[in-house]
Amino acid sequence: MPRILAVLSLTALLATTGCSSLRFPGVYRIDIPQGNFVTEEMLGELQPGMSPEQVRYVLGAPTLVDPFTPDKWFYLMTYRPGKGDNVSQQIVLHFENGSYSRHEGEVIEDFRKKTSSQQDRELQRKLDQRKQEETTPEPAPATQQSAPDPETLPQEPTDPGQPAA
Repeated sequence: MPRILAVLSLTALLATTGCSSLRFPGVYRIDIPQGNFVTEEMLGELQPGMSPEQVRYVLGAPTLVDPFTPDKWFYLMTYRPGKGDNVSQQIVLHFENGSYSRHEGEVIEDFRKKTSSQQDRELQRKLDQRKQEETTPEPAPATQQSAPDPETLPQEPTDPGQPAA
């Protein structure tokens, strides 16, 4: 009896941990952004000699500061889309004598393209196409003779002996 309980509990444990990595069709999975996303423009604002407070103002608070090496700040970011591949970025800032000196790491090129799904990109393409059509002037329509609108025609006087229609 104890063996059966052990086997059943082990099976249940394996089944629940294994299901987290499976992707069932039709099940909605949310996008999970974690950490600090740093852009090329943000890194361009950093100048050697800036104080930690100035760096914090430009980039925000670091994701991680190692207590054993406080002269290194880590800006880590992981984006787990519901559909698609994970995207991650790691930027490390180095401080010397209490001021910013340099950074290491690569900024994600075209972050929006890597994190949006095919459906999102298709919707964006349609929106851009619609905006372009709205800004493009339409050619003037050819003049056509059409029948006059009966409501704009002058009304004939009615005979006072006849009821109004």
